[in-house]
Amino acid sequence: MKRAGFYLIKDRFFEEMKDPYLKGNKKENRPHYYCFEDKEGFYWMIPLSSKIDKYKNIMSKKMSANKPCDILHIVKLGVGKESVFLIQDIFPITEEYIEREYTVAGIPFVMRNEKGIAVIERKAKNIIKLLKRGIKINPTQPNVLAILEKLKGK
Repeated sequence: MKRAGFYLIKDRFFEEMKDPYLKGNKKENRPHYYCFEDKEGFYWMIPLSSKIDKYKNIMSKKMSANKPCDILHIVKLGVGKESVFLIQDIFPITEEYIEREYTVAGIPFVMRNEKGIAVIERKAKNIIKLLKRGIKINPTQPNVLAILEKLKGK
């Protein structure tokens, strides 16, 4: 696994975890951002979305209310194309569920913006701390603790 790389996840993961709030895998075609590996050997993955306006609106409302917005992050990936990192939907995974690297023109896609990588990682670690304490960020969030337990039992 390459730090800040993008990966396609096997449908089997979503079938076995049976969490209704995991983002749809789109038949192994939704790229997920590999954020980092934790001390227990789990990889933390962040789904991406192209629904920029929807998530800009959510971010704007949070910032207007003087609330932190660690749940989302918008970055330009590629030539002028923005993507939303759905940090609120971060989840753990093991390597056995990784289908392959996400590629563009046959080349593995990796985020190169170190500042952006650092911001996403900081936000993700903040969200994970809350999740591990049993604090839900939103009602449609994957049950990270249940996923961790299933992965530990394998």
